[in-house]
Amino acid sequence: MTSGTHLPDAAVRVLLIEDNPGDAGLVRAMLSESQGTEFRVEWVEALLPGMIRLGRGEIDLILLDLSVPDSQGLGSLTAIRNAAPNIPVVVLTGLADQDVAHEAVRCGAQDYLVKGELSGGALARTLSYAMLRQRNQARALATGSPAELGRAVGFLGARGGVGTTTVACHFSLELKQRTLSRVLLSDLDVAGGSAGFLMRATSEHTLQEAAKNLARLDENYWNKIVVSSADGPDVLLSRGFFAVEELANSERIRDVFDFTRSLYPWIVMDLGRLNSLAISMVLGLSDLFLVATLEVAVLFEVRRVVSRLADIGGNRSQLHLIVNQTPKHPEISPMEAGKMVNLPVDAVLPECRSELWEAYSDGKLLNAKTEFRRQLGRLAEKVAGLEAKKSK
Repeated sequence: MTSGTHLPDAAVRVLLIEDNPGDAGLVRAMLSESQGTEFRVEWVEALLPGMIRLGRGEIDLILLDLSVPDSQGLGSLTAIRNAAPNIPVVVLTGLADQDVAHEAVRCGAQDYLVKGELSGGALARTLSYAMLRQRNQARALATGSPAELGRAVGFLGARGGVGTTTVACHFSLELKQRTLSRVLLSDLDVAGGSAGFLMRATSEHTLQEAAKNLARLDENYWNKIVVSSADGPDVLLSRGFFAVEELANSERIRDVFDFTRSLYPWIVMDLGRLNSLAISMVLGLSDLFLVATLEVAVLFEVRRVVSRLADIGGNRSQLHLIVNQTPKHPEISPMEAGKMVNLPVDAVLPECRSELWEAYSDGKLLNAKTEFRRQLGRLAEKVAGLEAKKSK
């Protein structure tokens, strides 16, 4: 699986309708310092010249002060929405006018910003996400009904070397084949790159690139980033590492996955080991599988991870244990291990290093007839609710 399409480097064209030169200058300065997405701001001081500018086209987003010399309050928004119904609008307001701002959102604005509380990062994120929401709404209308959001499933290793990426890749393939639905496999391992290697997926485009370009993120752009396959999951690669600032701004990465949930019924995340990025993602998961082996040191790490997840408000009912690399005659049984860490054991995967080595050397995943694949197939059916349908 490969992807080599060149992506355009177009700036986001913002029409700012604002009568205060100081506020206009502040907005322009903040957006000029935006990391990743480039914003080009055109400024007009009143509603009428704004309407005239909209008539010439080539505007991506409108930043609207609700109080300009020739129009006041929601009338300004109504006029803009009538003139440009498909362009997202973010409203600017003062502290005393937040009730009007809330009403503006109910009347079609994508969001609002309070002038006295503006910051560069928050401003850029708000504009980017407003464009993303507008596109998702347009897509839902085009299909005739609101899109059902996909479910995200995460795989987290108790420690390195337990086979988390191997499990996530094979589970993704089974989920795709059992549900006959689109599945996205996402490499969120901070060390990165292993999922792409195992799935033979290569691309010059990455998750980090998508996070930097939220304002451009639509289905066409996405299809140029993701690595697609006819009979396997789509793969979203990472660059091989996450910079410190990317880990600190994980909100943008979460925004990417908010977008993908409108495209995919299933999203599988290879989270690697517990770290700040994994912690920021787990609360949005429907299921989180902790991958471990039967070594005592590894099971101790499982207890530590469970405790840390409880500290951040994780739902214990969403946590499950996968025992990997299980020998034929273990000293303790997988069920006993589950009792030790107080987690349900949802899959027991056999030790199959030689088979994996042979498959990977041939550029393949394990054969569907292997016990490893069969166990993950059963898990995929359980997660997707197919077991219950079969029993009925």
